[in-house]
Amino acid sequence: MFTTEQNNILSLIAATIFADKRVFASEIEAFVKAARNLRPLRRSKNAPSEADILLWYETNKPDIQGKISTPYFKDWYYDLLEKLSDIPEKNSILEVMQEVSRADGSVHVSERALMMLAKRHWGLD
Repeated sequence: MFTTEQNNILSLIAATIFADKRVFASEIEAFVKAARNLRPLRRSKNAPSEADILLWYETNKPDIQGKISTPYFKDWYYDLLEKLSDIPEKNSILEVMQEVSRADGSVHVSERALMMLAKRHWGLD
């Protein structure tokens, strides 16, 4: 159902949820609602519903949590950023990452770091 580009976008945003090693329902809710409104997800023929995005999250959660806790996390993260370097919606993706980060009431330093790495990699800082 999801394209490779959409999977990469969702993975990048979901990494923000797990960055501080705490997962709150408010972060998941923000992820689902905000991701659904991203143009790369809406422009597909069968735009995913919130239920589809939640199912994607639950299905991919173990893999993303595993990647975040390995010493090779940066390699995986930079690979995602590189794969998304040609899409025009980079600022929108960063806005969703910020929204997810703020959803629990505070933006953790590790969440800020992920956003900063993305901005720098994409030349948006």
